[in-house]
Parts: sequence; structure tokens; C-alpha cells
Amino acid sequence: MRLVYLTGSSGVGKTAVGEELRRRGYAVYDVDADGLARWFENGTGVEVRMPSYRDDAWFAENTYRLPVETVRRIADAGGLAFICGTVGNDNEIWDLFDTVISLSVDAATLRRRLVGRRGAFGSSGPELERVLAWHAQVDADNSRYGALLVDANASIPEVADHVLDALGIR
Repeated sequence: MRLVYLTGSSGVGKTAVGEELRRRGYAVYDVDADGLARWFENGTGVEVRMPSYRDDAWFAENTYRLPVETVRRIADAGGLAFICGTVGNDNEIWDLFDTVISLSVDAATLRRRLVGRRGAFGSSGPELERVLAWHAQVDADNSRYGALLVDANASIPEVADHVLDALGIR
């Protein structure tokens, strides 16, 4: 089994690239679209719903987590599989993946993509600024932990090709 974590900041194209890989016949799981990750209250570990208004205090008290057992269940299924997304508990799941690929775009492209999502996470106000601030460090952080960086500024099919090239399977 080869399990690949396709990650990066919000707006870099993880879901779109995952959809392209799925269209090509690969097993792909999206932490958001497939409901794999959920919000948990940090102090109690109780699952919480994400409110429509989220400020810095709310994000400080809650973390979007992908349960370790979910990653193990997908890994145990066999074959090549991708899990696409970004979560706050990377430190608990990172080592469960055979390869981690972090999609990377420049800040101007990211801002344009996020604003274009209209109403989605990170598309405006303080959330947009929070995502852009996180994005400023994500490539360095993910590289330091061994992720392969893939330029996601190209078209979705081209980025999917680059992901497969990075894995040596295209």
C-alpha cells in the first residue's frame, strides 16, 4: 500500500487536484468533502460544529483534526490512495503516510483563488488574512518535515501530472 498525503494551505488546489486524480482512477479521499476531518474542542476533545462566525479565540480553542484511526483504515485498504486536505493534527498523522506532497502557489495567486471562493473558508476578512499568514510559512514548515513541494500554479491536469511525477508513477 502506498498512502499519499496531498496537503498545503487552503486554496492551493488540493480538492481540485484530488478530483482530477480520482477522474484518472486513483483512490482519493478529501478530508473536507468526504467528512474525514472534524472540529474538536482542544480542552475536552469533544467534537464541535464550526460556527458561521469564527474569530481568533474560536480557532485558538478548537482544532480541525483527521483521526489517526481514519488514516489507518484507509491505509489498511491496500493499493495506492491519496488523502487530500490540511488539518491541525499533522503531528499525529504525518508518519502514517508513505509520501507527503505539499502543493505550493505564490501569495498573489492564493489571494485571488481564496477571494474567488466567495463565502467559503478563508475567502474574506480575518480568515483570509489568517490563511495568507499561514501560507507564508507552510512551504518551509512542510519541507522541513520531509514533504515534496509541487508547484500548483499550472492547470489542474498539469498539477496532477506533477504530483504523479513526484511519486514516480507517470
